[in-house]
Amino acid sequence: MPRQYSRTSVSLFSYFMLILGVAAIPVSLCAQPLVIAQVSERPKKDYAHLRPMASYVAERLAAFGFDSAEVKLYRSADDLIRAVKTGEVHWITETPYTAARVIQETGARALAKKWKNGQREYQTLIYTRQESDVRNIEDLVGQSIAFEHPYSFSSYYLPKHILERSGLTLVPLEGSSSMPSRHQVGYVFSRNEKNNALWVDKGIVTAGALNDGDWNNPERVPPNLRKRLKIIYRSEFYPRAFEVATNALSPEAATALQSLLLSLHRPEHEALLDRYEKTEAFAAVQPEDLALLTEMVINAGNEAP
Repeated sequence: MPRQYSRTSVSLFSYFMLILGVAAIPVSLCAQPLVIAQVSERPKKDYAHLRPMASYVAERLAAFGFDSAEVKLYRSADDLIRAVKTGEVHWITETPYTAARVIQETGARALAKKWKNGQREYQTLIYTRQESDVRNIEDLVGQSIAFEHPYSFSSYYLPKHILERSGLTLVPLEGSSSMPSRHQVGYVFSRNEKNNALWVDKGIVTAGALNDGDWNNPERVPPNLRKRLKIIYRSEFYPRAFEVATNALSPEAATALQSLLLSLHRPEHEALLDRYEKTEAFAAVQPEDLALLTEMVINAGNEAP
């Protein structure tokens, strides 16, 4: 007579087979790419800068379910923030203001400061032509200034904030040939550093704004051009960039990423750091850095540069 199984026995058997079946699924089928992201107007160049570091980190975070790396580049900070909110991004490398917005608007976490382009910190310079009658930022009333692009901390958010804090009223211009009213300062976007300096030199705009690293870079502001310009304002120094973990990354994985980044030093990891936007080093985030990021968003209000 065939042996009969009780319903309880069959249910337990099915349960254990289900457990064994799940356990037998290869880890690779459950794994996902580690996604690093940034706002970019030069996607080809920025992709090449970010990919090696992303691959290096993904390989070392395999225990957290990552089997590869992916670079995602966005046209604006708003696009980046939307992607973070939908869980598409694990890790962001950004300049202070965009990092501040991501942290404040999505609950992301600052992991480390990044000495991008060899700079631990940088400042904004506002400048004009040597022969110009403009001697200080108050003299810019009724004139025009070129910022680099709408998502630049050092060449838009910060100089615009400085001018407005000084009591000046800024208005966007339709083009570089337009002028504001005599009580306002008009601004346009040059889209890159070299144009910014050239437009000032040629008198297309009265003034420009760049960070000190770009100002001293001969490929962006050639020495023979720089000598025809004069600086009328220097800002305080600010951290160059931040590494940020989003909520799509588990707290344990975020801590592992933070420890890994802070362990990268020259000369041992020189080639990797050079390719990662010429990073000199990473440094721990201090309480004053977090206060600065919070202050940026508060000062900007609802404005999204």
